[in-house]
Amino acid sequence: MKKLLVKAFRSNHALEVLFSSLRWFFLLMSAIVFSTQLSDNTDTFTIVLFIALVAFGVVYMGLSDYCLYRKPENSSIYKIMTKGGPFFDYIAFLCLVALTGGHESPLFPISYLIILHVCVYWRYKGAMICAGLLIVGFTVIVLLQGFPTVLSSQISFYTKLIYLFLIGFLGGIIVSRERIHYEEKSEYESMAKQDYLTGLFNHRSFQEDLKKAQMNRQNSFLVLADIDHFKKVNDAFGHVMGDKVLRTIGQIIFETVPEENGKGYRYGGEEFAILLYVDDFELTDFYLRAIKNKIEKTVFQTDEGEFSVTMSFGCKQIKTELNRDIVECVDKLLYEAKQLGRNRIVYEHTICVEEATH
Repeated sequence: MKKLLVKAFRSNHALEVLFSSLRWFFLLMSAIVFSTQLSDNTDTFTIVLFIALVAFGVVYMGLSDYCLYRKPENSSIYKIMTKGGPFFDYIAFLCLVALTGGHESPLFPISYLIILHVCVYWRYKGAMICAGLLIVGFTVIVLLQGFPTVLSSQISFYTKLIYLFLIGFLGGIIVSRERIHYEEKSEYESMAKQDYLTGLFNHRSFQEDLKKAQMNRQNSFLVLADIDHFKKVNDAFGHVMGDKVLRTIGQIIFETVPEENGKGYRYGGEEFAILLYVDDFELTDFYLRAIKNKIEKTVFQTDEGEFSVTMSFGCKQIKTELNRDIVECVDKLLYEAKQLGRNRIVYEHTICVEEATH
């Protein structure tokens, strides 16, 4: 839970996971509240309606969690389910309030969380619109169920409307300001740590992560890779096409190495680095061969015709002891791969003999 809270400060995805967990919690609380009120309300239609609402909620939240955990963050279904969450919350809130006491429902505070959730995506204006819709919806429910005649209940009703407005107004400002500040900070950090062309991490990030890997991780792997004959690509097809090659290779590395198992870097020029946080030579070899083969099979189209490129790799395991010369050692392995004919992977003490394919 602590890790989730920390990530929620840095990631919209983690924040959605947190909101999803709260939905399940409030669904359970709703069931408890409704069950305690059964003695006062034995209307069969109300019970059936509540069960139907719970069943729908379980199905919706199950589907939402599936998209949250199984679908890429940039996919359409992921965006629909996450950004559409507040709409489901709004309808569910009104139904639950109507079924658990109307203006006296103990579930009313859920409305505050809905406003805060809306702030994540639609900022201050979204918060105010959401607050307005909640005020209207809540008022309609109270009027349909019978406006309270007791003065204390009337004061409680109007107070809740005021609270909704204040949460939308002040909460919208505070949350929006913090989200904007965070996004600006993240953008600056991204600019400082990422290579603008390939989208991979840059050389500075590589040096920082390598130091952490040597100090904190056991049996990781360091890889240096270089595009074979890249100068010929620039000379024959121009630097714009050369940049496209670099971007494509960066994308291949990013897509092939799972985030939890490693990171890719643009080391400099046409040279790349990869840190694999795995204690498995076979898995390391699997990732590198996958990258190598994907690059080989990628065809670039130009006005002068089509072409493909290959890469050479050097790889060494990072031991637990601090090795200040590890980059130099891996660079020698990469040089050895070049000397052996390029388009191959050379490990420390082990040469994977592969015929270069051009």
